[in-house]
Amino acid sequence: MHGRVAGTLVGVIALFIAVPAHAQSVVPPDPIEQPGQQELPTAGTGAEGGGIGSVPAGAPTGRPQLTLFNVSPSGVSPAVSGTIVRFQVRDRARRVRVRLAFISLVDRTTYRVNLGGRRTGRLQTYSWARNVPAGSYRVRITARNPRGKKAVRSTTMQVATPAPLNAGVHRFPLAGAFSWGGSGSRFGAARNGHRHQGQDLAAAEGTPLVAVVTGTISWRAYQSGGAGHYLVLDSDTEDYNYVYMHLQSGSLLVGKGDRVAVGDHIANVGNTGSAEGPHLHFEIWDGPWYAGGHPVDPYPFLKSWE
Repeated sequence: MHGRVAGTLVGVIALFIAVPAHAQSVVPPDPIEQPGQQELPTAGTGAEGGGIGSVPAGAPTGRPQLTLFNVSPSGVSPAVSGTIVRFQVRDRARRVRVRLAFISLVDRTTYRVNLGGRRTGRLQTYSWARNVPAGSYRVRITARNPRGKKAVRSTTMQVATPAPLNAGVHRFPLAGAFSWGGSGSRFGAARNGHRHQGQDLAAAEGTPLVAVVTGTISWRAYQSGGAGHYLVLDSDTEDYNYVYMHLQSGSLLVGKGDRVAVGDHIANVGNTGSAEGPHLHFEIWDGPWYAGGHPVDPYPFLKSWE
């Protein structure tokens, strides 16, 4: 009897040792994903595959890469000064949004340019032709991809003394006697809640106004509490828009979309809208008028055409 019990006890103990309790159909938990160990998508795959512009798989930040960025003077420019900006961006996305900023190192004045979506993996060129004071400028480029990641780089360039504009390519907007007025007529003069964005030229009502360049009338409208009858002329050969305001009722000879040649009669000086006496309010916009551009001082332009 004692022998049988002892044999049974030894068998049970042997079975217990051979089959551990934790092996009873227990499924181990999933491994915890550690930072830096995630599997990154392969470059050039998915909806945003960038082809030539893709970055290598496993890039640590997912940011665009500026593989080229330089600035140099342009050889020939119809405007006052010219600069060529060249850049190339690599990213998984086919396109990135690009912005440029030109910052004067003298007074910190900043000129911004929105280049919109630009293809990755390709050499891009932008010509910056502007009427700006001579001196040193910091040029900054920002490239942002659809994931919100961005790359920023900057360099310095030197702008030479502005050269006189070619009077043969432009005409003075007034074909008759006029007055420059005082400081209140100048660009930047204080107004109620804003700054004057143009140059006022006082002249008799009915004085003819002509196209300062060859181009297309991009806007014709009326604003009773401001500009009155006005026209916007988009130049063929420059990045400038020219704006004529307070035009005489019934004098406008062109409409939106019309082509005009330099020197063409387009309207007359008037006193419409919010005007104190007949005059031409003349603006020059660097880039599209109220669609990404910004106003610049017309005075040096007008003096060179006078």
